[in-house]
Amino acid sequence: MAYKFSKEDKEFRKLKKNEIQFLKSQGCISQSWDKILIKNVDLNRIKDVSFHGKIKIKELNGNVSYHNKVKVEASITRATLIDVVVNGNVYINNVGRLIANYEIEDGVIIENAGAIYMEGESSFGNGVETSPIMEGNGRSVKIFNRLNSHIAYIVAMYRHNFAMREKINKIIDDYSSSKISKFGLIKKHAKIINARLIKNAHIDPYTTIENTDEINNTTIISAKESPSYIGTSVILKDCIVLKGAHIVDGTVIKKAFIGEGVKLGRQFSCEDSLLFANCEGEHGEMFSIFAGPYTVTHHKATLLIASHFSFFNAGSGTNQSNHMYKLGPYHHGFMERGCKTGSNSYILWPSRIGAFSTVIGAHYDNVDSSDFPFSYITEHGYHQTRLIPALNLFGVGLTRDENKWIERDRRTGDKKDLIIFEVFSPYTVSKMINAERILKEIKNDIKDGKDDFVVYKNMIIKISSLDKYSQRYSIAIDLYLCGKLLDFIKDCKNINDIIKNLNSEKIYSDWVDAGGLICAKERVDNIIKDIENNKIKDIENILKAFENLYNNYYADEKSWVIDIIKKRYSIKNVDKEIIIKILKEYISLLKTSYDILYRDAEKEYDISKMVSCGIDDKNFMEEDFKAIRGTVEDNAFVVKYKNDMDEKIKDINKIIDLL
Repeated sequence: MAYKFSKEDKEFRKLKKNEIQFLKSQGCISQSWDKILIKNVDLNRIKDVSFHGKIKIKELNGNVSYHNKVKVEASITRATLIDVVVNGNVYINNVGRLIANYEIEDGVIIENAGAIYMEGESSFGNGVETSPIMEGNGRSVKIFNRLNSHIAYIVAMYRHNFAMREKINKIIDDYSSSKISKFGLIKKHAKIINARLIKNAHIDPYTTIENTDEINNTTIISAKESPSYIGTSVILKDCIVLKGAHIVDGTVIKKAFIGEGVKLGRQFSCEDSLLFANCEGEHGEMFSIFAGPYTVTHHKATLLIASHFSFFNAGSGTNQSNHMYKLGPYHHGFMERGCKTGSNSYILWPSRIGAFSTVIGAHYDNVDSSDFPFSYITEHGYHQTRLIPALNLFGVGLTRDENKWIERDRRTGDKKDLIIFEVFSPYTVSKMINAERILKEIKNDIKDGKDDFVVYKNMIIKISSLDKYSQRYSIAIDLYLCGKLLDFIKDCKNINDIIKNLNSEKIYSDWVDAGGLICAKERVDNIIKDIENNKIKDIENILKAFENLYNNYYADEKSWVIDIIKKRYSIKNVDKEIIIKILKEYISLLKTSYDILYRDAEKEYDISKMVSCGIDDKNFMEEDFKAIRGTVEDNAFVVKYKNDMDEKIKDINKIIDLL
């Protein structure tokens, strides 16, 4: 039986009798042919399809991009469609069970799928309540398509602001209600290949779902410039997944928010957690985690539970305890930005670890090192925790991190999480200033020299090294302040221009890291007040408020730095002599810091690091090592650090000559 297609429909229409007969000859069946509406559909392309309920198909007459440059004819073959809208040229082939209550847009490919259907109404993961940081609902956060790390931070951390939480939750509930539908949507150019079950899911353009086990009550956001990929044996339940996510290798995720550029794989599991921009998870497990930007865990036997992380790197076998087997799993921890854990590290919650600190060994007391950023926290003796303040300050690893994070930003286009990448900022430097003061106070309070260690918040600190620790902080503080001063004035033309450029605006003394966004605490408090007082009533204005914080960071930092410089160096009025003195001191500090960093890098080229070289002839051990590692002098990172220092010294000398 022949059928000749002609593109002449202006509106949707019912099938003609001869068209029904033709479809039957193509192996198609339906109990209600009169409920099928078509518009410019080439019926030659529909074969072995079982139609049920209301069906609308339009423009099925062109081609679909199948793989790379390969195109195939748009068609529907071997499928059961129940209450389905096909809105353009699609390629649907071999659906094992059914597609029900879905709209399918132009360019979509569905091949070898099991079941794709809606069951009742769904908001597609919007409004699901997660329990990050603390099991149960102690710091619960409702997820939705437009959540970012900053909104999640104030909802989770400012639990005591009941009115704010109530109003944000109302905004999220209203947003979630607006997404409720009995109809699912698979948007343009999405690909669903060999997927077993897709239920109550919203699939955005250019998403690829391949060999996936289950996607249930979930939204997957995607875009052409930043497509999301869901791969083999993945299970997603009650989730929001943002654009650029890459989830593969049997990963299991339940009740979670997956942010932009997140990569998960190798049997990773995650539940009741929030993972924001560029997080990575492999092998291990997350449960009740607030994973701020760049939280990374790559190893087996690693459990992250009931805690906050940000710019974090977990060593193999990292573990924490949040359950005392008394009143329940209520304990939780907080690791500030930039922390790392060594292999098999263990921390007893509740504890708080200061920014950019490294935790090594097992720690069975509740410790608080937040006063001492850039430190080492090590196991000492029998179940003691030793704090080595400021040990991380001049390590090559720390200096690499800042550039590494910027280079590894996988996000494109509009970015939801507004990240300040700087390692040294008012947030960390104010903590260093405080640490410097505390160390001096500890030393002054020591009455005799009999003890080797002093106890501070369940940690021991070596008494004989207090001056050394304090000096490390002092050098780093002065380096930051002098470096910022140079940044502020290096493009000035004369002394008047310099002094004018060092005027400060409103000074904010307290700083926070709100989900990767370093900002003045007072500004965060103002956002919360505006939400409580109904000055901010919707999600658009909440997002704009945080964007305003981000845009004001450098101006706020400048005012803070100038104020601290005046206080630290007892300066009443900035003049030429003061500037020259500070800049000359900066040259000395730069050289000192380079010497410290060079010595740290030199350790990587020590003879002890060569033991795995020259295996068959130890006479060539050093030559073998040099062939694979080079020398410390030609190390790319060390060379770059030296060149950057030399450029800064040139800029300093130009300013001095100008003055």
